[in-house]
Amino acid sequence: MNTAQGGPAGRREPAADPYKWASLGVLTVFFATLPVLLLVVYLGGASTSEVSTGPGASGPAMTQAAQAMPGESVFQKACAVCHGPNGDGVPFLGKPLRNSEYVQTHSDEELFALIVDGRAPTDPANTSGVLMPPRGAQSIPDESVHAVVSYLRSMQAEGEPYTSVLAWETKSESGGAPAGTALELTEHAGYQIYVASCAACHGQGAEGIEGLGLPLTTSGFVRGESDKDMITFIKSGRASWDENNTTGIDMPPKGGNPAITDDQLQLIVDYLRALQKQTFGA
Repeated sequence: MNTAQGGPAGRREPAADPYKWASLGVLTVFFATLPVLLLVVYLGGASTSEVSTGPGASGPAMTQAAQAMPGESVFQKACAVCHGPNGDGVPFLGKPLRNSEYVQTHSDEELFALIVDGRAPTDPANTSGVLMPPRGAQSIPDESVHAVVSYLRSMQAEGEPYTSVLAWETKSESGGAPAGTALELTEHAGYQIYVASCAACHGQGAEGIEGLGLPLTTSGFVRGESDKDMITFIKSGRASWDENNTTGIDMPPKGGNPAITDDQLQLIVDYLRALQKQTFGA
């Protein structure tokens, strides 16, 4: 047999690798772009670490984005429902904060403590008789509270007179809630179910009962929640240990009446809306 062309008998030359040049090309692109990729990763990590969690950040649920919210955004979320979007106050709820004598005559530390602790209607310093919930009932963290304080400072115009708060000095002589907040809309479709399920704690006129349920006719919580959230809240209730429970009294799910349907809960919410519309005139 002639083996001159094929070399030694039984030996064959290896076939050429069809992917050789493609593989070399991929490796070349990879090593060429690796420094760029490492730089992007480094810069991304640096920008993330620059977001301070702050010594007062509360809990894992507090995201970096929420901590970075400016004071105005936090104010709109947690304070505007009672004090107005521009800080001009809402009748029967929160006093004006723009050009406020209180804001201008108290330190940052005192304002911080007030926002964190809130102010109960029974507090002698509460002259409106309306609950100010701790942390705006939004569990805002310390860093956001400090941002709100700074925003309140920005609302003060040097040399301008203080805004009058006489319209908010409505606390009764007995120290309770403002007089004239009990309302009954007996012709409303939700009146009967409200009385049967809620009046024992919140009063037949939704004026609140000291030591039991808060007033609902002037409730900033009711004013600020959507119908859907209100229904969910009533269905769930609020335990006495809940940080947003300012009475220390359990609010039972569905007002203690498990037979209430979603349609009936909507009627209760509609009734509360009607009460507040008459109270606030809007």
